[in-house]
Amino acid sequence: MTWLLLKLRLQRSGGGTTDPDPLLDRHTIASLTVIASALLLYCYYALAGIHLSLEKQYLVGWGCVLLLVLCGRIERFKRPPLRIVFILLSTFVAIRYMIWRTSETLVYDGVLNFIGMALLYLAELYALTLHLLGVFANIWPLETKIIPLPEDTTRYPSVDIFIPTYNEDPEMVKVTATAALNIDYPRELLHIHILDDGATVDKRNDPQNGAGAWERYYTLKRVARELGVNYLTRRRNSKAKAGNLNHALAHTGADLVLVLDCDHVPTRDILKNTVGWFLKDDRLAFVQTPHFFINPNPIEKNIDILKDAPSENEMFYRACHPGLNFWNASFFCGSAAILRRRYLLEVGGVAGETITEDCETALALHQRGYNSVFIPRPMVCGLSPETFDDFILQRSRWAQGMTQMMVLNNPLFARGLKFYQRICYFNNGLFWLFGVSRFIFIVAPAAFLLLNMHVYFASLGQVAAFALPHLFASVILADFLYGKYRWPFLSELYESIQSVFLMPVVFSVFLNPRKPSFKVTPKGKNLENDFLSGLSVPFFLMCSILLLAVPVGVLKWFEYPLHRDVIALTLLWSLYNIGLAMAAFGAFYEKRQIRKSHRLWATGNVLVVFPGSAARVEAAVQDISMSGLGILLPASAAPRSGEQIRIESRDSMGRKHGVNAVIQRIVPRDEGYFCGTEFLATDAAERAEVVRFVYTDSQRWVDYWSRPIPTASPLRMLVFVSAMALKGIRISLVACSQLVLVPVRDTLRNLGTRLFSRLLPDGP
Repeated sequence: MTWLLLKLRLQRSGGGTTDPDPLLDRHTIASLTVIASALLLYCYYALAGIHLSLEKQYLVGWGCVLLLVLCGRIERFKRPPLRIVFILLSTFVAIRYMIWRTSETLVYDGVLNFIGMALLYLAELYALTLHLLGVFANIWPLETKIIPLPEDTTRYPSVDIFIPTYNEDPEMVKVTATAALNIDYPRELLHIHILDDGATVDKRNDPQNGAGAWERYYTLKRVARELGVNYLTRRRNSKAKAGNLNHALAHTGADLVLVLDCDHVPTRDILKNTVGWFLKDDRLAFVQTPHFFINPNPIEKNIDILKDAPSENEMFYRACHPGLNFWNASFFCGSAAILRRRYLLEVGGVAGETITEDCETALALHQRGYNSVFIPRPMVCGLSPETFDDFILQRSRWAQGMTQMMVLNNPLFARGLKFYQRICYFNNGLFWLFGVSRFIFIVAPAAFLLLNMHVYFASLGQVAAFALPHLFASVILADFLYGKYRWPFLSELYESIQSVFLMPVVFSVFLNPRKPSFKVTPKGKNLENDFLSGLSVPFFLMCSILLLAVPVGVLKWFEYPLHRDVIALTLLWSLYNIGLAMAAFGAFYEKRQIRKSHRLWATGNVLVVFPGSAARVEAAVQDISMSGLGILLPASAAPRSGEQIRIESRDSMGRKHGVNAVIQRIVPRDEGYFCGTEFLATDAAERAEVVRFVYTDSQRWVDYWSRPIPTASPLRMLVFVSAMALKGIRISLVACSQLVLVPVRDTLRNLGTRLFSRLLPDGP
């Protein structure tokens, strides 16, 4: 197979486009992968047919694990085509486990036990299916190169920039629109539109809330007039964001449409780096670029995930999406994407049947045979949800929308898709059922220990021969595919936290697939105090059940010596689940957040001018935000707190910037002084310059993504999860004490007030 992969050098299919490096045809790679998997499966069946002893199964399982460890250390195996060999070997271990699980561990032992056993088996079958679909989708990542625009500007297509907004702060919309005005593209071909769905005619005519809608209407119209951009609203909020975009499509007419969420501030080169593909490929429907976030999501913030860990969104945009890109299955992610109007109108505009209009639109375009491209360069900067409640609201919408798409327009049977596109879309939708399987994995061992439900029939020897090699191979493969962008145990942590909340919303879609409604994710919230989220209650109940199962399991160890194998297995499993659950508990403890502008690690040098002394000193940038800059000045600078300075620099495109600032904080260091500065922007021109300085250079976000990220061994992450578990226990104890002591305190206070009022003499 490897020889065939090396020999067959064909053009990339789709639109006649060819990448700089010759690639194999998608059909060829997909077909050879399926054939090789089938051959591996047949070989194992042949081995199983000669009744391998348990000792030989040890050799097969752990031999494959050792081979994976050795191959994973060889750099050539990380690139195609040897990458496929590595993936197939790990797939063999996974399928081997599932064959054993199916043929030797499913034993009928009563109705209740059968139900528990079947649920656990189906959860494992789901996990294996998702595992196989995921490795197929990521088998040959493709990082599409940027095609420069020609010098002849008469060939450039016109571009409409849509900035949809609903209830976000108008200042946030203004920053994004200001940055859009600085995009490097012929001004006569660029049209910027603020699409305001928060001040529709119906909202303004609402007798109760109309005043707020009118205030928003006048505010955003004033912003649009000051900036010289267009303002659009409509009569009513039908079809949510999809309806808002389609209304704008009906009132504009440019060749291409760039969609930007109102918190997604674009860089200067976003069109320069993307429009070239539309000139090269007439069948190209859209170009998607990554979403880059300046602030950590609530889980990363609340749990204190290691500061040098890659952020959650990097997993999708840097590891998964390049894999989809190879299969011509990149999907529109709702923002930071450029779409060809002609093809968008051909499929009826932005789709609105589900609440994930973006992926649904991409599916419709791919069904028509049009192409997509993913360019892995961050060229927008946005905001993650600030609170855990808002995070769950966002993920619930994604889960419901993708499940809707699976039910209403199953990609496996959608007309017009290539079979590999069907697999990729099906994988994207199936992923959001993880809440169900993760919940089963969490409660299964507790069900055995507390309810005597026999859900897993296997000895420790069999587990060591089949289950453990599969577990180790899965960890090795995950590190192989995603190690740069997702550390061990973090995925389990994220999924465990979300499982309790996503499971019911997914089930609700199966019961009524057209019921879910679009809910906007709030952005830019401030938190005045630390507090425990109300969503912690169901999670706390689940943790209590897990904790109760451990002492029961210990008692059973002594009471049932013949079943110690299964008891030991479920006890270890329960302890692992408790560790994850307790570590996850910290996500519910919302931390105070009053900073409006988040600071982000940054590099580079700036020139600091001290107007009082006319001194000019070079400083190293440490961090950056919309409100200020962290810089490292040399010891000779001798800065003073409250001193006004001017910061000058050139960006990666050679453009000059100059902003005024004041030094607010000075921290002496061995190499000089760290100074926290605050920008001084007293008029519109200065504020616009601050926006240009902070946001318009995409190289700044690329540098952040390219920062040195140390690898995290499973042992290091195990220590981290253990530390987070201890912290979670402390938080849960505080929460329990509050649940008990606060009502008691309030009751005693009320009794004391009543008694005191009775003892006081009546007034005159």
